[in-house]
Amino acid sequence: MISVDILEQLRQSRLLKSAPKSVVSKVAEIVETTSINAGQTLFEKGERGTAMYIITQGRVRVHDTDLVLCHLGSNDVFGEMAALAEHEVRSASITAVEDTTLLRLERDALFDLISREPEVAKALIHVLCEREKNIINDVTRRAYKVRTLERELEIGRKIQAGFLPETLPQMPGWDIAARLLAAREVAGDFYDAFEIPDHGAIALLVGDVCGKGVGAALFMTLFRSLIRATLISADIVRWVKSDDRNPDDPLKNSYLKSHQLLSNAVSLTNTYIARNHSRDSMFASLFLALLDPDTGALLYINCGHEAPAIFNKSGIGQRLEPTGPVVGMFPDATYGIETAKLRPADSLIVFTDGVTEAANSDSEQFSERRLLTLLTQVDEPAGGLVSEVMVRLTDFTRGAAQFDDITLLVVRNTHNGVQDKEGWGL
Repeated sequence: MISVDILEQLRQSRLLKSAPKSVVSKVAEIVETTSINAGQTLFEKGERGTAMYIITQGRVRVHDTDLVLCHLGSNDVFGEMAALAEHEVRSASITAVEDTTLLRLERDALFDLISREPEVAKALIHVLCEREKNIINDVTRRAYKVRTLERELEIGRKIQAGFLPETLPQMPGWDIAARLLAAREVAGDFYDAFEIPDHGAIALLVGDVCGKGVGAALFMTLFRSLIRATLISADIVRWVKSDDRNPDDPLKNSYLKSHQLLSNAVSLTNTYIARNHSRDSMFASLFLALLDPDTGALLYINCGHEAPAIFNKSGIGQRLEPTGPVVGMFPDATYGIETAKLRPADSLIVFTDGVTEAANSDSEQFSERRLLTLLTQVDEPAGGLVSEVMVRLTDFTRGAAQFDDITLLVVRNTHNGVQDKEGWGL
């Protein structure tokens, strides 16, 4: 004898709410009651299915691995495609959110009933039409949401682009070029080059914030802004300028001032982020240098970044290895400051790991070896060298998706002959 409860549950279900009582009674004869406990998975995506289900009590999660597609509750129906189409596989997984009771309709019994009761077929068609309508409505809502997000990301991309320099310093005897190619709409990489007021030095900066996407992009603007602000702050420059420890030795005094500016910029930025944003676990590798355009002297800090290279047609002359840890992790970190020199015909290239780790469709990386070999083969101005590296990268990775942001900064000393002036302690 058919349970009154089952009859009532079928009448309330989305499958049979519009069906005649006679049809409900026929379906009640072939359903089986089953249950799953909270946290239990009824079936996994990709499994072959032979039955559909009606939820009479409880709630389930429809998901694709850890991506939740929707939740279903009492009177909802699922699994109808597997029940109606032979060899159909489940398009999603079903897991109980709470203890759940179900009515199960097996394909063979359902087909037998449909052959005898056309009204059952009409009920199923009605369910499928409702499901299709809901899918279309859901896709439409998601499409509008995606379009809104795309607009917001485009606005974010334009705003972020405004944090990169519109123009790079132009000085006699020096050629500077840079390029940033984001892997997504917004980037975690950044670069900068600018003159420090009342100091005469050119600041050179390349950084790479951990992670990708919007989070990395937000912190990119923070890192870059803090570094620039501390380097050009009138109060800091005035304070450093007044610290004339060696009035009888202008060269040494200039070195000490530049040393202090670099130290302040990195230490203040590191301390601020490590103490105020430690819960976000965001950090950046960066290379920051001050270039004396009169002498080619370079004072630099490398905060856990890829080692830049000084090179010319004869080969790689020097690698500027890390002098301290990444910025933003350790509030009391210390950073060493080192010196180098760009002599006439020398070039400096600063790059992020998106260059060397760019991979082709065979998962082979472009590699540091390829990059350094290319540098000594291309005798081009700074802009030409940057473009050539990008062309080679594009050719190498053709057919593979870009995985990480790609950033290059090239500084070339184009002076003819020898620069006679000594550099900062060089």
